[in-house]
Amino acid sequence: MLNTNGQNQGVKTKHREWLHHFNKWQKVRHALAGDLIRYLRNVGKNEPDPTYAAQRQEEYENGAICYNFTKRTLAGMLGSVMRKDPEQIIPPELEYLLRNADGSGVGLWQHAQDTLMEIDSVGRGGLLVDAPETAAATAAEQNAGLLNPVIAFYTAENIINWRLARIGSVNRVTMVVLREVWEYSEPENEFETKFGEQYRVLDLIEGRYRQRIYRFDAEGGAQDDVIEIFPELGEQLRGKIPFTFIGASNNDATIDEAPLLPLAELNIGHMRNSADAEEASFIVGQPTLFIAPGENMSTEQWKEANPHGVRMGSRSGHNIGYGGNAFLVQAADTNLAKQNMLDKEQQAIQIGAQLITPTQQVTAESARLQRGADTSVMATIARNVSMAYTDALRWAAAMLGLREDTEIEFKLNMDFFLQPMTAQERSAWMADINAGLLPATAYYAALRRAGVTDWTDEDILNAIEDAPLPLGAVTQVAGEIPQAAQQ
Repeated sequence: MLNTNGQNQGVKTKHREWLHHFNKWQKVRHALAGDLIRYLRNVGKNEPDPTYAAQRQEEYENGAICYNFTKRTLAGMLGSVMRKDPEQIIPPELEYLLRNADGSGVGLWQHAQDTLMEIDSVGRGGLLVDAPETAAATAAEQNAGLLNPVIAFYTAENIINWRLARIGSVNRVTMVVLREVWEYSEPENEFETKFGEQYRVLDLIEGRYRQRIYRFDAEGGAQDDVIEIFPELGEQLRGKIPFTFIGASNNDATIDEAPLLPLAELNIGHMRNSADAEEASFIVGQPTLFIAPGENMSTEQWKEANPHGVRMGSRSGHNIGYGGNAFLVQAADTNLAKQNMLDKEQQAIQIGAQLITPTQQVTAESARLQRGADTSVMATIARNVSMAYTDALRWAAAMLGLREDTEIEFKLNMDFFLQPMTAQERSAWMADINAGLLPATAYYAALRRAGVTDWTDEDILNAIEDAPLPLGAVTQVAGEIPQAAQQ
């Protein structure tokens, strides 16, 4: 490990694409957390009294209700993929990743699920396969497995900068800057933990993979030492950075649009309508009393005639003088804000929101179209995440010295929805099988997709072979059995 002196503030520089998408990512995250009050109107902005303005704003915000269909949709997307276990081909040398993929005890499947949730949300993330500097290793560390490669996931916000270079006919990543949290304690108080920022720069120097670590304390001050590390990747990864981007459309360096951004924006508008509806029902929904004293009644006479002021209800009367009048004014019923909320809920359904709505009949064709629209986005993301983890596992294998042709694969479930079969469809299957047009194993696969069984073809065939002959298959003979048949 080498220490070089430097206080480079430039490491915090953000990529222009990062700057363009950051506010969009924050909007999605605020929607998922239900933290949307910041997006409400400032209704007290033009009030002359600051105290009343703050009170009115607080009442306005308290009346808003966040109907979080963005979070519910994310849960549905995640559950559709993870309802079945991932398929994997992993050599014994990498099985430790199933129990501890990131070095902190998170298993590979849970690690992939967390990554999938991030890509479903903001459409951006990255995996780094990290290995310690083997030159500083001890035999005890090696035997204890402390030097095994681990897989670290970085959120979109923490991949702050990157650079590509044309190498031959391929664009390759030659520099990535990752932001991390750095925990430390001051010498005068070892029990107080402080949190600063740490920037990990991945790059290539003379074809050799290098990491540089820049640290800043909680006040933003740079530390004197920049840590320089040269991890040993092995010959297979020479000249490569073991980092892959993950996106909603593909896994290149370009930032894809956040899949849940349209829903997040609808959720924000829905909450604004909720706040407006509550405020309107409170302010103009209650009746207001207007009193017009008689023409011959002065202000002093009014006070003498009504010493206790004006009270609503039938427990007290009021003297308003000859020709006076009193009446209640109430705003006409309007459902505009409520209708705006309902409109946004319907728009959310159309773009894929999972809402609690009354069951309604839809045609089979409409169901197929909706399922196809939902599946296209989820399938692309699941495929991208699967490819990223397959690459990460192969890099880890290369770091451990496994052969390049070692079979490795990690694949998330792509059967997102059950495909139930009607009685007519089952009859059609039987007809095709009896006609010799389809094998029975194709029918077994359809039963699995429909959720009827999770048995394998072998399990089904063995069960059929071991089952007793059904009574319906025994031929019933009427009358006496011929003597020839008894011999």
